[in-house]
Formats: sequence, structure tokens, C-alpha cells
Amino acid sequence: MLKIFVVLKLSVFFTLTLSGQGTKIIVDLNHPVECQKGEYKLVFQDEFEGNTLDTTKWYTFYPYGPETRPDSCAFCRTHTSANVYREQNVKVENGFLTLKSARETSNWFGAEYGYTSGMVHSKQAFTTYSKYEIRCKLPKGKHQWPAFWVFGWSTEFDVFEFICRGPRKPEFSIHKWWKSECPDQKKVSRGAPCYSSQTRIVDFGIDFSEDFHTFTLEYEPHMIKYYIDGIMIRYIPRYYDIKGRPINTCNLGPDRYLTEAAFPNDGEPVQVIASQSVCKKFKDKKVVWPNFMEVDYIRVYQKEVQQDLRPLK
Repeated sequence: MLKIFVVLKLSVFFTLTLSGQGTKIIVDLNHPVECQKGEYKLVFQDEFEGNTLDTTKWYTFYPYGPETRPDSCAFCRTHTSANVYREQNVKVENGFLTLKSARETSNWFGAEYGYTSGMVHSKQAFTTYSKYEIRCKLPKGKHQWPAFWVFGWSTEFDVFEFICRGPRKPEFSIHKWWKSECPDQKKVSRGAPCYSSQTRIVDFGIDFSEDFHTFTLEYEPHMIKYYIDGIMIRYIPRYYDIKGRPINTCNLGPDRYLTEAAFPNDGEPVQVIASQSVCKKFKDKKVVWPNFMEVDYIRVYQKEVQQDLRPLK
């Protein structure tokens, strides 16, 4: 009965997220677009076996400083959160990765923070169309910001975010950050993405902190598809006809089309991130500390395997 309830809830959500995409741009396509052929092959995975994090696969900080070191920039361990990310908050045990958030003082680059948390950031970059997947159980309460996302310097896929509204209200978004393409310079000045395609927040009626669920995003040449537990709950077409109607086929001939402005740039390197952040403002009367995001596995698949990757045995 519970499974039927979940399927119905997700199906209703899907009907609400077919429309309402982002900005459209006219393009003259001078070459055909063809479907990707073949089956998905597993190219990257961590099942989190053993008792230590595999540091050949993961950073526990954002490697965005002048050097790939956790102490090379303030942003590397804080990002936009109210916490400091620490190795001590990342634990592998009994086949699970646990990202812990705690109420404890931590100093970083001369600033004092009242909270600590954990995250992992893949060292491997992905440069072609891929399927990204995580099986996880989320933290409790409205004071947490758990996310599984894929990021490059321009491209961002939010496979899911639960932004300080509790474990019933996920958001699924894509963003494009290219400043040179940004028509609104006010967005540049305030650090906002140039283009976004975001969902309207809907309460599933499902508490994702009570059990494990599988979240998947498929990035294809013509479409981005979101799934929860194998049920497609959102799709974002890349192409629309000139009247704004979505084109759902993956075979297109040369012609004039509208395109989703937030759709990623082909071939840009992106990396996988699982993170738990502490919100700057709390909406809970009884805040849960410590709190945990538990991850069973993270996997990446590709149909056409990029040259510096090999399918796993």
C-alpha cells in the first residue's frame, strides 16, 4: 500500500512539472540531432564499503581555490552555508556514507561559525552525457539543506535540493552560470545564475528522512529527465518548436527552433557533489542535533563512455 501511495504522489507531481520552463532562445540548427544509442554503462561508483572514505575518488571540501587544498580559500570549506565542512563529519561505516551536521563552534579563515557539516566532491570530472544517481536517506527538520548536485563552472544540475523546508519538499533545477552570456548584469553582480529552469515546490506527502530513496537525473542531448525510485517526475526538453511547444523526440533535422537557455553547454567538465548544509535561519521549534544524511551509493553511467573513463567490471 505504501508503494502505491508513493507512486500516486510522484505521478501527480510529474503532471505539475511538465511546463513552466525557463527562458527560450531562437537558434537555427544547421545539423541533425540524433538519439544516443546503446545501453548505459557504469563508469563511476562508490558503494561506501569498508570503514574509510575512498580519497582517491572524493574531496571533503570544494576544490575551488588557487590550489587544490582545503586551506587555499575560505569558500572551500564554507560555500554559502552557515557551517564549516570538516573531514570529521564524513564517515563511512557498515556500507553507508554519513554526512553529519552538528551545533559546534568552528573557526575558519578568521571567522567563527556555530555549526559544522560534511560533504563529498568527486575528483573525477564527467565531460559527456551521463546518468547521475544516488540512494540516500535525508536529515530531519527544516534547518538542513541536503543536496545531490552536479557542477561545472557554467553548468549546474540539482538532482535534488531540500532547501530549509524539511524532508517533504524537494526542488529539482538546472542553472547556467556563464557571465559572458548573461543578459541581465544585475544577476552577475548578485551572484545569481544567468538562466535557470526550476520546479514549483510541491509537498509530495512523503517524508524522505524516514527511508532510503533513489534519485536519478539523465542528461541526454535533447532532454534532461528526473526520477525518484524509477518514476519520472520531471523532464526538461532542450528544443521547442517556434510556437513554444516542447519537442520530445531525440531526432531533429536542421531548422529553426526555440531552445531552453539553461540547458548545459555540451562537453563542459562537471563533478558530482553530495552535501549537507546548515540553514542560516531556522524554522523548527525543536531543532535536531546532530543530524545526518545517509548515502547507500553514488553512481554515474554513460552510453558513450568518455575517453578518460572505462566501464567498471
